[in-house]
Amino acid sequence: MPISWRRSVAALLAFVAGNAATAQGWEVRYSHDVSLKTPVAGQEFSFDFPQAPGSVHYVTKPIVLAPKVTVSATFTITMTGAPQFDYRTAPDNTCDRPASVRLFLQRRDDPMTGQGQYEFYRWWSNAGVELKAGTFTLAVPLQPASWVSVMGKDGDRNPAEFSATLADLSHVGVTFGGGCFYGHGVRVVNGRATFTMKQFEVR
Repeated sequence: MPISWRRSVAALLAFVAGNAATAQGWEVRYSHDVSLKTPVAGQEFSFDFPQAPGSVHYVTKPIVLAPKVTVSATFTITMTGAPQFDYRTAPDNTCDRPASVRLFLQRRDDPMTGQGQYEFYRWWSNAGVELKAGTFTLAVPLQPASWVSVMGKDGDRNPAEFSATLADLSHVGVTFGGGCFYGHGVRVVNGRATFTMKQFEVR
């Protein structure tokens, strides 16, 4: 193979590897100073938590088939030094709930206003995992009682709206937050931390 061809093939392979997470559909959204790393075998995506003024909020991918049973995620958080996870990314976040990651569902054509009917276009799992070093699995049944809407209304009190989202899903994934908000972002202070999604399933 000519040298020029080998260089072209090498460049193409590097490009494909660097965009593997994007090829799987994963995308960082509504975040600042954070990007997905080149994934390796056994990963869906990974990223380094940003430092201030950056923050990571949503990591999602499109979904085509309507799920039926469960959403689950297995992930690892590794830390260097003694990082603290800061969720106070806005002055109105005055609550004292630890920084965490939660599963996330989004209905098609969501304008992100959270007003009127769109109050029920985004849902978060009630269960979450506090951000700390380790490997974790978060599995949540697709039952209304296990989810809460963007304005904090329980799915079991709004089962029709939850079912409508399941029937018209556009994105699934995880979000990061703490305090008063599940998806308003997290960053690290005094150290480094990496989030690696090993497996994400909707079934």
